[in-house]
Amino acid sequence: MLLPLAFPAYANIQDASGPPINVIESDFNSERTASFISWRTDNGLDYTAVGSSKGSIKIFSFHPTNTPILDTRARPTVTPPSEHNPPTAPSPSPSQSRRHSRSLQSPSSLSFNQALINVSARARVVSGVSHEQVEAPKNYVDFEDEPGRLKDILRSNSKHKRTLADTILPSFDRGVVIEQSPASASPMLLPTLPNTPSGASSTSKNKDDSRSLLSATNSPTFPPGSLSALPSPRPLSPFDGSPSRGTVKVSIILDPCGPGHVVSAMRYLETVDLLVVLQESGNLSAFDMRDSTCVAKCECTTTRSYQDQFWKWETIRIVPTGDKTYIILACASPSQPPFAETFGLAEEPRDSKARLNMFELSVGDSYGVHPTRFERLASDVWQVDGPATGVELLMNDTDGSFQLVYINSTNYFVTRRLTIIPAYEIRARGRSFTSSPAHSQEDNRSLAIPNPFKVFGSKSVESIALLGQNHNSGTEQENISATIATIDLGRVQLEEEESRGIVISSPEFLLEGITACYAGLNERIIGLAWSNTDITGFIAGEQERSLTTFAVPFRSRGKIQGVHFMDDEAFVVLGDAISHYCLRRVDADSNTATTFSGTSIITQAIQTVTTYGGPSLMLSWSRTSPHDVFALRQLRSGQKEILVHTINSGQDVSTKQQRRSLWRAQSPSGSTIPGGATLMSVLPVELNFVLLGYSDGHIRQTSLPCLLQRKYHAQPAPLSPFSPISGDNVLFDKISDMSLPSSILNMHLVRNDRTGERYILGGADDGGIAIWALESLKLQARFTPFIVPLTRIAQVLQSNENAGPLRGSLLCVSGDGTIAVVSMEGFEMLYLIPGASSPIARIHAGGDDNNRALLIYADGSARVWDVESGEFLRATNEEKAKELVDAGGWINISLDKSELTSISISTLSGSSGPVSLCTLLLNLDRFLKYTSVNVKSSGIALSSSSAPSNATLSQLRAVLSVLLTPGLSPDIDEICENRLGTTPSQSTVGFASALATTIYHHDNPIHTWSKSAKVSAGRVLAIVLVLKTLSLAEELSHDCQTVITFYSTSLAHVVGVSYQAPDVAYLATQWFDSSNDVRQAAKALFDAGIVRLSDEESIALVDAWQHHLPCLQPSIEKESAKSSLALFICGYMAAEKYSLLSTSSLIDISKSIALYLHDESSAHRGLAIDLCARGFQIWQHYIDAMAMLRALYTLATSTRKETISARNIGPQARLAVLQIASGSTPLFMTTLTLDILNPKTLDQRKAVMQLVAFMIRKRPLILYPNLPRLMEAVVKSLDPNSTASRDAVLDSATEIIGHVVKTFPTVDFHMATQRLAVGTSEGAFIMYDLKTATQLYVLEGHKRRPAACTFSPDGRRLVTVSLEEGVVLVWKVGSSFTSFFNPGAPPRQGHGGSLPFKTLNFNVGDEANMTITGTLEWVKFEWPAERTVRLHIRESVLTFST
Repeated sequence: MLLPLAFPAYANIQDASGPPINVIESDFNSERTASFISWRTDNGLDYTAVGSSKGSIKIFSFHPTNTPILDTRARPTVTPPSEHNPPTAPSPSPSQSRRHSRSLQSPSSLSFNQALINVSARARVVSGVSHEQVEAPKNYVDFEDEPGRLKDILRSNSKHKRTLADTILPSFDRGVVIEQSPASASPMLLPTLPNTPSGASSTSKNKDDSRSLLSATNSPTFPPGSLSALPSPRPLSPFDGSPSRGTVKVSIILDPCGPGHVVSAMRYLETVDLLVVLQESGNLSAFDMRDSTCVAKCECTTTRSYQDQFWKWETIRIVPTGDKTYIILACASPSQPPFAETFGLAEEPRDSKARLNMFELSVGDSYGVHPTRFERLASDVWQVDGPATGVELLMNDTDGSFQLVYINSTNYFVTRRLTIIPAYEIRARGRSFTSSPAHSQEDNRSLAIPNPFKVFGSKSVESIALLGQNHNSGTEQENISATIATIDLGRVQLEEEESRGIVISSPEFLLEGITACYAGLNERIIGLAWSNTDITGFIAGEQERSLTTFAVPFRSRGKIQGVHFMDDEAFVVLGDAISHYCLRRVDADSNTATTFSGTSIITQAIQTVTTYGGPSLMLSWSRTSPHDVFALRQLRSGQKEILVHTINSGQDVSTKQQRRSLWRAQSPSGSTIPGGATLMSVLPVELNFVLLGYSDGHIRQTSLPCLLQRKYHAQPAPLSPFSPISGDNVLFDKISDMSLPSSILNMHLVRNDRTGERYILGGADDGGIAIWALESLKLQARFTPFIVPLTRIAQVLQSNENAGPLRGSLLCVSGDGTIAVVSMEGFEMLYLIPGASSPIARIHAGGDDNNRALLIYADGSARVWDVESGEFLRATNEEKAKELVDAGGWINISLDKSELTSISISTLSGSSGPVSLCTLLLNLDRFLKYTSVNVKSSGIALSSSSAPSNATLSQLRAVLSVLLTPGLSPDIDEICENRLGTTPSQSTVGFASALATTIYHHDNPIHTWSKSAKVSAGRVLAIVLVLKTLSLAEELSHDCQTVITFYSTSLAHVVGVSYQAPDVAYLATQWFDSSNDVRQAAKALFDAGIVRLSDEESIALVDAWQHHLPCLQPSIEKESAKSSLALFICGYMAAEKYSLLSTSSLIDISKSIALYLHDESSAHRGLAIDLCARGFQIWQHYIDAMAMLRALYTLATSTRKETISARNIGPQARLAVLQIASGSTPLFMTTLTLDILNPKTLDQRKAVMQLVAFMIRKRPLILYPNLPRLMEAVVKSLDPNSTASRDAVLDSATEIIGHVVKTFPTVDFHMATQRLAVGTSEGAFIMYDLKTATQLYVLEGHKRRPAACTFSPDGRRLVTVSLEEGVVLVWKVGSSFTSFFNPGAPPRQGHGGSLPFKTLNFNVGDEANMTITGTLEWVKFEWPAERTVRLHIRESVLTFST
């Protein structure tokens, strides 16, 4: 379990007089912004996500301001007003939602963009009240009547002289002249928004493809002259009147990050609250915006990027195909590799090809059964002849088909029908979708009709590119299309290309982007293409296969940053000028046209609103807030600012929109801090030894507690001119004696394998290398061998004889591949090997004379060098180099394998800025294992500062200080600070996974527990684990338990309705994947979680998981993680709340437990054992309970080495047996005796008897009522007629009899005569002869429960006592002449009948009521003489003569 801990206080050090530096703001100011998007959630909060060039993302949240923010979820329905009453608008329906469906809208659902219409004060008061009778809205569309209605609407004469169009047309931007016909009034002049009130669903698919409200499917049923004026948008609640406040909510550090991993594109999926992120390196990720954690990740390519061509993945297109499924198209352009600038590679002419890949994103459920995941649909060889920015993916709502549309290299608009083959069909065909290089030479042009069952990945890239090309010659293109009917790319099947016509006619038009959508009844495609300064529009018909273009007037001083369709009749252009447009179709007479067809029909883009936003780094428009355009800009001071441009309804075209600042950085960038230094590198050596490298060239030593708590260290003199950190009195433990002239970018720990001394090797940003002694931080050596900084190192040990002159040296590799060889003895620079045009991938040393160095590069090339002379011998490729190495005589030198540092803490892989540098990953399992050993070994001497555990306690307290959330309970805060020793910390904790690291920035403890169930579970688990380790110190045990109880059970009450209870599925996962301490804590929290669930929630959880139980899965899936997790959740839920579950569920759970329990190879037998102990009384009704007990007996007594695993289940099985024996004693004893008497094998009988001995030691009271049955079975197992059986169990039987006699006073054994006397609860005593393994006779004298018995030393007397009767009976049990003639009868007692030889009464008062437990401990016999016995009853002693 990894715990990211951020310590921003150490990111910068400065003079005390300087202003405090906010590391988050400083990082944000200095990093280069690569992508920027915005969205609005249902609760009215606005968010922006800013992606950087180094692979990090910052999420900002904003509250609405006093200015009314337009409720983008609702648009008023237009109603026909009365002639005498002012038009009004109805209030929106309470059922408004941003969830869109694809259903066709009814005519009554027509809405318009209220933001772009001037509204009178009167119109705001009265809202659409009409005295005219109107037709009830229909819930269907009459397709036959719609064209006629549309024609009537567009061409009818209005009753009013001033129409809606008349209100807008005079306000058009200068330079646009519209001649209006008196008979035509087009309501299409306003952009309509993709929002509808209740009863009207939008066709929005999280992309610009929604349809016009004036298309044939959305025609209004009223004349245009009756359109009412629209009201102002209502303010959002519940934040009306609250001040504007923007905060940095989260920092996300992607893995990998750093140069070459630019966040190139982001898209927000509003219906599922996911953020999809694409990096230039081809990593595709999905983040749950509830807690900003990464939930899915994949790679766009599986081939090596450096060979042949490097691809920069830069755009994504997303189309929803269901409630929780999305098709994602990722596009890449040819580019230089990220190291091109470092290596000085010339910029090559930009190729027009684009590489594509397609994925299906399946959003997981809330129970964790089906996690969110990406599935690759296409192979790696999919290319098209056109730029990546000119590719779009559309979905036809009518038939669900997909269209791949793009502008090719010759500026033609190309469409291509795309089909996604269902996965089950692929499995049936037995196909593979991974590109196979072995078949890449196949020429697909020779296939007249390609095999539809053959993977397209087997074709070469060149062939694919040829198939994807669009040629100027229509004949040549038709020939290729006729030859290749369909092309398969994994699950993606492409039909032939269709070239519609030229879109871009100007050679100066350099395409920067394209957007397109279906219009009307999906019978046409409307698109927009733009360059940096110009926009052109086009319309492609589905039936007539034609294409027409239209001009879009746009003037701006800056470049166009994006164009977005609001619907198929309106769009917005983002640049320095933000312009809204509507599309209008007119005929030759300038009348509104009703169709797109016809030679005289032209489309006009009418500019409705144009505002000047000023220069910005990035602009963002979102469907969730269509009235707002968010902007990111950088001020002259270097500080960045986020602002929003809001378009109000009262504006005309020439009026500037309202603009307000949402957030502005207050701190300067990290590189402009006056008189200070910035953290540049971190090297955690140990928990109390962390090295920090700064931009002033110094290395500073500190510790984990100091980093997290900023403790004061008393020093005789300042160690640095920058003693205070951000104004606080904090000093470092140690500082390097000399500073380098430049920043320390990286540090590595190395070790001299001859002397054992350890050193620090650091690289500076001027290409220098420096070496310091680890303990003293004194500078040992310094070189400047490189032009670019050091990036990687490799150490060659002295023992590597084949390394030749490289033995005992350090190989320092710079960013351009240059290698500096430094000797560990004396730190001299020995050799310098020049770099190449690509980074080094592998290094080999050796060769014929052990004097060669073989360097293999990332681009597949290789070079051989003579190390001593520095002579370049030859160049080859990777394949030839591999053959050379395989021939022998070479050793592999591992890069980045330096001296092992701390195993408990580590840095993030790669660096994306100060936030990632100031974050350490704490391996909680290893940390707690280390600290718990130290706390246990130190005893309770905690008050002394010299105690061995003092440093360990400081580490625990420091981590606990970061995890706790003070402010929830004053009492708990007082306990933590005054008794446990925690202090408030400025450090923060995040959430880490193998996919990404999320760092939360908040100061409210309520927010910590309101993010998501997963984050709450991770944090409370970490708190409980640290507190449990701290409680090992006896002085702190009680207080730790108090705090554990609070965080485990009381948070829901303290936090309130926003509290996110810990996710039980996440806790269950931790039970499987962690150490024993983590398992115990996770199990305790899981138990508390399922108890807290309501009955409905419990049933829903089991219903979600029960279909994945092991007994219901095929053999290959029975041991899967999902199956075992399903059994964990359903099993413990059934044990706790079995009455809620159906009989079928209980049967499946019971069978699954038995399946794991009986499977010797199962890795989950421990889970089955624990569930057996937890709910055996439930499972025994549905499965063979005896078989389950026998399996537990075997596991509890197994000593075979092959059955002992890392998680030894023997003790666990024995504990389960004890619990079952306590709860189901009759069944337990029946099974036990049957297995002793009738075992399947001798080993089984021996194992069961060992179990009996264990039960006698641990749970004697369980066996006491069944002791006669048990002893009878043991005696019969010693049958002398079965010699092999007797010999096998003799030792175990002897051990059992010894334990029984020692533990139970009612059983006694006489060694000389081999007689065994066993008392029963009815008062009788049974005499056995162990020589013959037979029962001799029964002595019946007591009427109440006996308490003890004993043989006389000569074995001729048996004395029994019953406290309840207050009597001692003496029996003659020696052999006699009469017993030979009367076998089975007791010996004669000296008088007639069956009375005992002597009856001795006594009275001990209340001791007669002694419990069974008391008799086992306090009743004993003692023989001082052969015929004298003493009876000890607690402290009383009675002496009798026998």
